[in-house]
Amino acid sequence: MEELKIDRKRLMMNPFRLVPVLLFSLFLLGCDSQDGALLNLGSDDNSDKPELVIYSGITMVRPLQQLAYEFEAIHDVDVTIKQGASGYLYRTLKVERKGDIFFPGSESYRIKHQADGLLKDRVFVGYNRIALVVPEGNPKRLTDNLNQLYDPDISVVLSAPDSGAVGKNAKALLDKVGITDKVYDNVTYFTTDSHRIFTAIKDGHADLALNWYATTKWPETELYVDAILLPKSLAPPKVLEMNLLSFSTEPELAKEFMAFASSKHGLETFAEYGFLTPDELKNAIAALPPAEETEPRKARQ
Repeated sequence: MEELKIDRKRLMMNPFRLVPVLLFSLFLLGCDSQDGALLNLGSDDNSDKPELVIYSGITMVRPLQQLAYEFEAIHDVDVTIKQGASGYLYRTLKVERKGDIFFPGSESYRIKHQADGLLKDRVFVGYNRIALVVPEGNPKRLTDNLNQLYDPDISVVLSAPDSGAVGKNAKALLDKVGITDKVYDNVTYFTTDSHRIFTAIKDGHADLALNWYATTKWPETELYVDAILLPKSLAPPKVLEMNLLSFSTEPELAKEFMAFASSKHGLETFAEYGFLTPDELKNAIAALPPAEETEPRKARQ
């Protein structure tokens, strides 16, 4: 397969590939869409090309968009991405029974809804994880110790636990180690989502925050913030899988895209956007069967 080079910044500026400008800010850095918010990215409704419809959690839209753009160019098909909160997306596709691939923010959605029989073949493409986030260069030399979050000399900004996924995950982590009340008492202010957490650090309001690791690896953020990974025993990475939908009208095309996304190139793309650490990428590529290191792998049953 001939390699296709994609400029990430140029891709983000392409108006055909992204939602209109009024909607762009909703997903630029957001990983925390509330239920009821579903945005479409992609194809022209008047096209007579085969269409692949993917339901994706917002966190993973960046690498998914890039791979969709490449896949369209290679196969002369249209790819439409419906993005929103994973729980809302699942309820939508369960009712409407339309679409080809479900790509939630955790494998827990497949496990929880296995009895529904809607999710078939699946492929692994990376991990989603929460991390401590600090200003670029980590000027206060902070570590992975969560107790720093209630140090009165450190300004902390968090997403409110009822405002979105990152807030809920942060609270679950703090509850796990029994320091929620101490941390909340020390919080400089609560905000609503991962984008505003980034802004708080960029504007000098916060020395420390809890946010998605992936949000620190994007072109518009990586010059302003650094991530401190937490021990996996405290914050286990959430497995990211693409799932073939049982009612897909383009099952072979869907499997082909899933194979593309889980190939060496696909894994490298997800790593570029923060969904695999360098060590995890190395291990994931090493786990590919030899014949599939350069070719897309098939979805597994």
